[in-house]
Amino acid sequence: MLVLLPTMALLSGFFDVTFAIFNWAVIQNAAREGVRYAITYQTMSGKGQDASIAQTVINNSMGMIPATVAIDSTNSTTFSVTTNYYTELNPNTPISSGTANSPGNIVEVSVVNYNLNWMVPIAGTVANPFRNQAPATINVYARDVLNGYPAGTTGVTR
Repeated sequence: MLVLLPTMALLSGFFDVTFAIFNWAVIQNAAREGVRYAITYQTMSGKGQDASIAQTVINNSMGMIPATVAIDSTNSTTFSVTTNYYTELNPNTPISSGTANSPGNIVEVSVVNYNLNWMVPIAGTVANPFRNQAPATINVYARDVLNGYPAGTTGVTR
């Protein structure tokens, strides 16, 4: 019994750290796929470019990002998939105009405030041994430069 309890704690710690790294890798890859989709100027049927990018991120998240997540949310305290555009001369201030997704600009896809839950949700207190909220969040960002429009296209609706 004296060996079993520390061994189980160590094993659950290994699982939690491994699962955290796996979550981060999957969410980061989903954001990268969103940027790859963005630079091709494709859109899904009935959606603008930003909504299509967010849907691509959701589709590539292996089910970790729910389909009901906020898309292009300006509230940074909630879990969201956001697409921002920047000029090469000012890569720190997002463009808010309608032509932000023009060739030569930078596109950034971010997944912010993704709650990382432990596989073993023990908080370590006697009064409240189980966590009622996520102990950590994951924020990932991916950027790339928008190239020229596809042949025969003169613009894409955001």
